[in-house]
Amino acid sequence: PATMRGINKAVILATGHAAGTDDDLDWAAIARTGQPVVVYMGMANLPLISAALLDGGLAPSTPAAVIVAATTPQERTVVATLATIAEEAAAAGLASPALIVVGGIVAMRAALAGQA
Repeated sequence: PATMRGINKAVILATGHAAGTDDDLDWAAIARTGQPVVVYMGMANLPLISAALLDGGLAPSTPAAVIVAATTPQERTVVATLATIAEEAAAAGLASPALIVVGGIVAMRAALAGQA
């Protein structure tokens, strides 16, 4: 879920295609909100995005996921920590288009898997 009582009160949707450029977002400000972040168009910049969120104050252990082809039979998901998500996604061969999800809501995936 994008939001879950007791976990978060909002979710931030952000584009990741400009990461590392002059047109980049203020990832530190996003990190300071403490709210989950869903990044679209960010796979090419996943290492930069995760590093910027870590530099902004998110813990290395923050749950993170990359989801390719969400809600289709071809869906593939990698769940890791913010510190390792770029490496794990690359090792799994995940590529665009994909969503990058960062925050406590990622940890709810396993807990809710049996309730669908």
